[in-house]
Amino acid sequence: MSHACKNLSEQEKNKVQSSIHPKSIMSWIGRVTLVHFATYFVFGIIFFNFLGYASLYSMPDVAVFMRPTTDPLVMAGSLFQLIRGPIIALALYPFREVFINSRRGWALLWGLLLALMIVAPAGASPGSIEGLVYTKIPLWFHIIALPEVILQTLAFSWLVIRWEHHAKNKK
Repeated sequence: MSHACKNLSEQEKNKVQSSIHPKSIMSWIGRVTLVHFATYFVFGIIFFNFLGYASLYSMPDVAVFMRPTTDPLVMAGSLFQLIRGPIIALALYPFREVFINSRRGWALLWGLLLALMIVAPAGASPGSIEGLVYTKIPLWFHIIALPEVILQTLAFSWLVIRWEHHAKNKK
């Protein structure tokens, strides 16, 4: 047994073991995936109708970048979030205690998501720095694309941390 483990109290050892327990990981993945799927779907429906994505995506400047809303892949878009959700959950898992144990953990999580998934992702998505630099999408489209993802990640962050607090208090 390592020197660090010898100095841990029994309670601390149990906490460390339970935090890496497969059931703990699977519960986290399930909650994060469900919240991601739900917020993605709800905000997608709201903004699809509010901004009129069908006509917006068919505009010549946007159509070169976005598939039409009638495309089977676009229509199944929410289902792909069942793949993204576990990936997001696994990426966040090692840091979850920072978010859960911080007074405004939801804001920390939201800030991380804003930075890594919206403003500075590796790909050239609308509203991102890379999107502004590398695509020919008009500036107005970058701007109107932001409220959906900003609000979705805000709701996601708040709900995930709220659910984690609730789950933690049930134990």
